[in-house]
Amino acid sequence: MSSKQTGGPVEAAERRALGDLCRELPWLRREWAFLTVESRSLLERIEEEARARRPILHLLHELLGTDRAESRQALSAALPGAGPGQAVEERFLCPDGACDRKASSPHPAGPVPRCALVNQPMCGQ
Repeated sequence: MSSKQTGGPVEAAERRALGDLCRELPWLRREWAFLTVESRSLLERIEEEARARRPILHLLHELLGTDRAESRQALSAALPGAGPGQAVEERFLCPDGACDRKASSPHPAGPVPRCALVNQPMCGQ
């Protein structure tokens, strides 16, 4: 999936899934030790696919044990910490525009947030 894709609902759902993954990846990495071997392997595959900007939604459903037909809200709710709310000061976007994630700097003029997947600084909005 490239940042130039702006197609229909499948691409939009993948962009949202990528943003959800990026937002929750630090937590998932902390929980690594508590995952089964199969889940750790699947998470590694999800990260590889996400870095390559290939579809990950089906893999997230597999990791979380959710049905593919379930809504994005169900998938987001399965990822810890997912929910509404964004600070409006100093917002940052995905470094290559591949997802819809928006992050805020925890401190005004503080460090620029980085993408957990590609370890690049996020772009100022």
